[in-house]
Amino acid sequence: MTDIIPRPFDGQPLGDTLSGDLGAGSPAHAWPFHGRLDAIAGTLLSGWVLSTASPHAPVALRVAAGRAEATILPDREAPALSRLLGQPVRCRFAVDLAALFPGVDLTGLPVSVRVAESGQLLENAPQTVAGPRAVVAHVDRMEGQRILGWAVNTQDEGEAVEVEVLVDGHPIARIVANQQRRDLLARFTTCDHGFESAVPGLSGTELSLRDRRSGAVVFGPIPIVLDEVRASRSGALADRLDGLAALLEEIRTDLPRQRRLAAYPIADYAAYHREHGAETAGRRARLAPRAAALGQDGPLFSVVMPVCDPPLWMLAEAIESVRRQLYGRWELCIADDASRSDAVRALLRDESARDSRIRVSFAAARQGVCAATNRAIGLAGGDYVAFLDHDDRLSFDALLRMAEAIGESRAPVLYSDEDRIAPDGRHVDPALKPDLDPELLQSVNHVCHLLVVKRALLGELGGLRPGFEGVQDHDLVLRLLERVGAAGIRHVPRVLYHWRINPSSLSGQGGNDAAILDGIGRCVREHLARLGRRATVTADLETFRASGGLFHARVRPALPSPAPMVSIVVPTKDAVDLVRDCVGSLLSRTVYPNFEVVLVDHDSAEPQSRPFFNTLARDPRVRVADFHGPFNWAAINNAAAAGCRGDVLCFLNNDIVVTEPDWLSEMVGRLAQPGVGAVGAKLLYPNGTVQHAGVVLGAGGTADHAFAGLPGDAPGHLGQAILPRTVSAVTGACLVTSRTAFQAVGGFDMVHLPVAYADVDYCLKIQQAGLRVLWTPYARLLHLETQTRGADDTAEKAARLAVEAGRLRARWGGLSADPFYNPHFEPLGPTYGLLRPQPD
Repeated sequence: MTDIIPRPFDGQPLGDTLSGDLGAGSPAHAWPFHGRLDAIAGTLLSGWVLSTASPHAPVALRVAAGRAEATILPDREAPALSRLLGQPVRCRFAVDLAALFPGVDLTGLPVSVRVAESGQLLENAPQTVAGPRAVVAHVDRMEGQRILGWAVNTQDEGEAVEVEVLVDGHPIARIVANQQRRDLLARFTTCDHGFESAVPGLSGTELSLRDRRSGAVVFGPIPIVLDEVRASRSGALADRLDGLAALLEEIRTDLPRQRRLAAYPIADYAAYHREHGAETAGRRARLAPRAAALGQDGPLFSVVMPVCDPPLWMLAEAIESVRRQLYGRWELCIADDASRSDAVRALLRDESARDSRIRVSFAAARQGVCAATNRAIGLAGGDYVAFLDHDDRLSFDALLRMAEAIGESRAPVLYSDEDRIAPDGRHVDPALKPDLDPELLQSVNHVCHLLVVKRALLGELGGLRPGFEGVQDHDLVLRLLERVGAAGIRHVPRVLYHWRINPSSLSGQGGNDAAILDGIGRCVREHLARLGRRATVTADLETFRASGGLFHARVRPALPSPAPMVSIVVPTKDAVDLVRDCVGSLLSRTVYPNFEVVLVDHDSAEPQSRPFFNTLARDPRVRVADFHGPFNWAAINNAAAAGCRGDVLCFLNNDIVVTEPDWLSEMVGRLAQPGVGAVGAKLLYPNGTVQHAGVVLGAGGTADHAFAGLPGDAPGHLGQAILPRTVSAVTGACLVTSRTAFQAVGGFDMVHLPVAYADVDYCLKIQQAGLRVLWTPYARLLHLETQTRGADDTAEKAARLAVEAGRLRARWGGLSADPFYNPHFEPLGPTYGLLRPQPD
């Protein structure tokens, strides 16, 4: 129990100023405390605070809820700090606000925690006490030993609600509701709240669901009615061959569910890392033979580290993380940039004397991080250079994984995934990256850490460029890309680098935000100029703030001059209201100067349809074409494309509505870049959530949309929902491509993929021809998905979809790996939502 020091309320509420916010980049010498309010779960308040001057002494805190106030003393141990300092450090607190402020209605009150001595506000405060949980749930049906349904916390739809299954009042199973159910968008703003789970021992009279967090029954009771045929199937297997087939089918269909159940929500990355990434004796023992097998034949790594007054214990941990590498062929090259701390310089001298592989250079005057890093590179004698900051850590297997990747590919440049170390030692915020993406790299440095570069190549480039401090890594990667191309930069999809959250560094959001954004814009602008590409590059401070601090640049490729004609193909069968909104918005809102609309009438039967279409054709930009026969999306669009006049083709569903005037200019500008074959748009549901942000191969078993159900302005993982990027495929609901590319690959496959997946197949053919497929968030349109054709929700449609999915997988080798979707993500769950363990 946290110690409580009662303090009478003096009638004066605490101020709400954020000056001196711990963790907001305040200088350590001005504010000698670090701390954070971790969470308010119900009325339970938890967090930590540490005095940098006296880490063993508890720090008194003032807790305020509205106008009520009390003082507490943290008394819970922080294991990570205790291990580091060699004795117990009690800096954590957990207090029940209801007990701290009896009689106070806490619902909706702002809660703040401050250091009593200085009045400093802890990081992540203030927060608000939520009202009573409002979980709603439903069981749709029971199938033998399996139940299907959903559960939603209506106050926080971002929560994956965990429910207990009760049979006759007794709990028999727990289920996490985190599966995607698009039908839930009719009631809620997000859709990843479904569940479908096997419940062994499901027998009894009544079933109900209980919210595990609050203990409240949120559904039921309902009578349990089991399918007797299914329940007794195991007894019939010995007598009936079809029973065996049914069982095998059940196993096949149940495998994705089991994989989802075994996966970790990305919000629980700390547990995922603890179980599958942290250094353990067992993990070291399993990997040690691989390191030994490389022997003296593997590359020598020069780990370069610029140092400038880091916290001493962080520096010591950074150096120790190199010394603990499984792979032994390394040297550590340190360049101190005139650190003011005598202790820092003494530690560096001691480490160098202790280990001959550690080399240190001291500067008499401060020169900046670029010059210091270049001095460290000057000390290097290895085959490859690995970059490490003075307060970060390498994973114990980092250099081993890099050595193995070099042996496989001989790549001159490599990079890995990374995560962050929170002040309490937890590993959080994983950056699970795509393979090298030149388009995304123009907006944000998705390469970052751990970066490994052939030393000779660094010498040819001249190392880091002084004057780019703060964005020096981004500038270097862009210059490396120009030199070796995307194929020369290898992604190693392992978390090999741990970036410490330090208030004085970018990981803690310290520094001058505007200057960093300007620096990104400058290095991207120079990169495009060296490539001879015309584009406008700006610092996007508005999106930076809205996204919670995503450092990036906005690139607007120039349109060709003159602008090529675009033929916008819109197939329809009747649906006058949809066509009115679609074509009307195209004509009234699109500012692109040169386009035609080809409205394809597919055997419309309603009497008002053709007269209305003919009315639209009075506009010289619109003409009507006919298509007769069974519905075949691929054939309809192929036939229309043959009669189009434009050099650029835009395939558009009739349930798309234009909302922003420059959507087509943005897409044509992207298409006009060298090596681009197709471009897709950001499509939103009417409720403002994402319907399409690119297609992920393998998702859902075949291919599915990225970020479906995400709020329209949410950045998504690594900002990939709001930044232009390369993707494996885009939806045909809004797809822009050149006529030349379309004809070169034979258009859409109307024989084998008449209804579904012809768009994915087309994008894969485009890439096979050596062209890239891009997706841009700066072309945003509204999509009323499948309003005319309908969803694949009948047995006949589902069977047809399964056949076409099988054909697509057979043609393209199973679609098991998408280079732009990190393998840490479980493809059979919501995209970017679940993590699956990787084999050693």
